Amino acid sequence: MAFRIVMIENDVSIHLKYNNLLINKGDGDIWIPLDDISVIVLDNLKIQFTVRLMSMLAEYNIAVIICNVEHLPIGFYCSYDNYGRISKTIGFQISKDDIFYNKFWKKIIYQKISNQKQVLAMLEFPTDIIEKLNSYIETLEDGDTSNREAHAAKVYFNALMGKSYSRGNEDILLNSGLDYGYAVLRAYIARLCVAYGLNSQLGIHHKNEYNRFNLVDDLIEPVRPIVDFYSYQILKDSDYFTAEHRRKLVNILNHKIKYKKQKMFLANMLEDYVSMYAAYLSGSVNDVVMPEMVNYLGEEDDN
Repeated sequence: MAFRIVMIENDVSIHLKYNNLLINKGDGDIWIPLDDISVIVLDNLKIQFTVRLMSMLAEYNIAVIICNVEHLPIGFYCSYDNYGRISKTIGFQISKDDIFYNKFWKKIIYQKISNQKQVLAMLEFPTDIIEKLNSYIETLEDGDTSNREAHAAKVYFNALMGKSYSRGNEDILLNSGLDYGYAVLRAYIARLCVAYGLNSQLGIHHKNEYNRFNLVDDLIEPVRPIVDFYSYQILKDSDYFTAEHRRKLVNILNHKIKYKKQKMFLANMLEDYVSMYAAYLSGSVNDVVMPEMVNYLGEEDDN
């Protein structure tokens, strides 16, 4: 599985040469094998590339994130369908009924709120706030029909950002970190869905007919709190969202986590998680192991 996340911030041209990404900096070329690349982040509006390159990136299932003038993700490109038995996998997705998906959505939201609760505990927020989230977990229903997710999010983000917060408020620094980190995870999960034959439009809970990535936006939910925690940590003493913050967030896929009793990179955990969901749909496995915030190890050094 490809492992490199390539971030390009300079005014350069990028080309394809002998199945390598060739970055022409003017003072020398950088060669990166396409086999090694999982995600490319283009964070300069003057970067030049060709359609031939984009076509080859799709063949290699390499996701591309494009950033705007504020250096925030504004667009996303990935392979459309690049899996030999995609019709069979889509058949499994279509054949599942609302009961199946509502039960699984409850499982996702249970883990998401549990992970949010753990974030607040790790950051040493007051216990009454943490217990409030716990009360939402205890009253979850299949399909989250009472919208415990939204109630928990209000309490959670009020704690992280203050009671006047809004997730769309660009003046709140943490929002920039969350948007950037979420986009990196979203791109990576999208390419994994393609790799395992899952149609990303066929969501579990998200059903927006205009959203190409409904399933991605479902599967990402339990992992968002990892971005929340790390963004909070790196931005808490900052006044601006800098290039260094962006580089750190791109590297979050190389952070460590324990999953299924093994220590692994977050990127590898996400692959296991998505592949397990595909297997769960086909009946090959009986459950999907959810990522737990308590097992997040961050930038742990093995040495």
